[in-house]
Amino acid sequence: MSFSNENQSLKQLIVLGNGFDLACGLKSTYSDFFDYIYGQQIVNNTNSNNFWYDIFRNYKQKSIENWADIEEQILIQLKNIEYLYNEKILIEGRGDSETSSLAQSEYKENNIPMNLYVTLEFLLPYFVKVRSEKTTQNILKIQLLILEDDFRKYLLSITKNNADDGIYYKYYMKSKVLNKYIQLCNSSESHNSDLVSKLEDTTIFKHSPQKKKFDETLSEIYKEKNSNENLVLIFNYTKVWDVENVRNIHGDLDNGNIIFGIDYDKLNNNFKNAPIEFSKSYRVLENGLTSTFDISSDIDIIKIYGHGLGKADYSYYQSIFDSVDLYHGKTKVMFFWSDYKDKEKEQIHKDFVNGVTNLIEEYGTTFSNKDHGRNLFTKLLLENRLTIEEIPVNELFLNVQLKILDNTRIF
Repeated sequence: MSFSNENQSLKQLIVLGNGFDLACGLKSTYSDFFDYIYGQQIVNNTNSNNFWYDIFRNYKQKSIENWADIEEQILIQLKNIEYLYNEKILIEGRGDSETSSLAQSEYKENNIPMNLYVTLEFLLPYFVKVRSEKTTQNILKIQLLILEDDFRKYLLSITKNNADDGIYYKYYMKSKVLNKYIQLCNSSESHNSDLVSKLEDTTIFKHSPQKKKFDETLSEIYKEKNSNENLVLIFNYTKVWDVENVRNIHGDLDNGNIIFGIDYDKLNNNFKNAPIEFSKSYRVLENGLTSTFDISSDIDIIKIYGHGLGKADYSYYQSIFDSVDLYHGKTKVMFFWSDYKDKEKEQIHKDFVNGVTNLIEEYGTTFSNKDHGRNLFTKLLLENRLTIEEIPVNELFLNVQLKILDNTRIF
């Protein structure tokens, strides 16, 4: 079955988040990373000597909701520190012991909440005397760079080619199949069902999978069904194969320049003197991650998969939607989700629909014409330009081998 626009090639912008890697079997969440780091520290009997590791360990032990959300915690801790300076609990030049005693007294009298007290207690070991707020921010920035590099090393350790257990090959197969599905799928259920069947067949091997045979089979399906131009914008740090126009917006493993950060607008809205060096935009420029990536108004479809649609990245979506003139234009937006373990499917779908709704409505608030902003969501639905589709990853990966049978090296 051919693509629904069989006489017309489509220009697609594909946006991928960490959910893409998770669907392909990588343990690439921040929670997975911290479990690994803290496990290594126990094995090696070492301490982190890093404010961020101390904070995350404390929140993990207390089962704080979203404890492993690095970017959210960066914002929270910076706001806590600003408050502590503004309220004169942290005063430049004051000794750490005096500051600690004052903080304990304020906490016991319920003048400061627990989360502020925790921030202070984990910050003070890095002082003999309290530094300026700017110096404190610089110390935390340096320690954040260490965290980023540790995360890079962790991702490399789980994505490298390991011929003994086939981890890399399973990831390679799944990511290529899932990538092809996203590129080729459309709003036709019959088309997508046919596509699932064909992609399933690429992963059937009676013996050890061979990369060449797999790639050839996948290429045949791709040639049969596709003449589209694809641009891929990636919020995670791994590689997407077989696409020329790719941008890892927050850095990538190959170049060793991954970044964490906060949405620039969110910083400006939450601080009197915003520490912009923690913003994603600043970090992108600082790390030299800018590159030519034209998001033009003639994009036919935007496809989004594996992204949590968190507020930290709203400004990127605003830029994308502005570029295609989403309100007046003809661009379609397809959001994709998948079922996964540890959560009810119905709840996953409900949460995702809420995330999409919040994103579109938040984007509408940026319009100068407030009436247009309020009815954007309805307009997209009426024009059939907004859809939410499930990707059946369990069916797509049904035939992926659980392990390599004879340890034959495939690369």
